[in-house]
Amino acid sequence: MRKSLLVALGVCVPTLVLSAVVPLQIRVAPSMLVLSSSGGNLTVHTNVPYSLARDVLLEVEEKRIEAHTFADDRGLLVAQCRKEEAGEAIGDFAGKFTTAAVRLTVDGAKATETILVRK
Repeated sequence: MRKSLLVALGVCVPTLVLSAVVPLQIRVAPSMLVLSSSGGNLTVHTNVPYSLARDVLLEVEEKRIEAHTFADDRGLLVAQCRKEEAGEAIGDFAGKFTTAAVRLTVDGAKATETILVRK
């Protein structure tokens, strides 16, 4: 009983501390998405330990994108999608450049970063 309680507290306390004390931060790579280039991904790096992330939602221009999640070399959550999927969410635009909002929601906490998009 005692061991189970300690394990439960060990799991719950970091989750509460993370959401209450450390706001979600993201960094999107690349900072300029070139739609005409071949291949590539849109990658969102976070400050959230991968082991604590339960519900992850990636949106580009308010459209949900299927994201692959994994831990980086520091054990932090990374969400990634194909560049083509991000381009479809952005859609056609006038001129050579536009901007796009990339939002990541992790267990209810949200963070948004704006990137430059080139045709």
